[in-house]
Amino acid sequence: MRFLFSCSILGKEAAKLRKLKRYKPTKFMAEGSRYDKEAADAAVTFINCLKHTKGEWYGMPFELIDWQEQIVRDIFGILKPNGYRQFNTAI
Repeated sequence: MRFLFSCSILGKEAAKLRKLKRYKPTKFMAEGSRYDKEAADAAVTFINCLKHTKGEWYGMPFELIDWQEQIVRDIFGILKPNGYRQFNTAI
């Protein structure tokens, strides 16, 4: 599965996308599930392309901090053997 997103992230901004250097999938991974790095990267890239629409940060891009990126990667990157996401709901 291939995901493509285009947003104006260049140079230093692109480096920020890879700030979570030591990602380790959740300990709650079901037997047979696998981590799909491409799907997780697509979700993180998509969120980083979004911009705030109100308030003090109007127009500034979203910037996930490490624990937020960990959660996004777990939700969108861990797939069951049938190819569907293991986690469909997060609180």
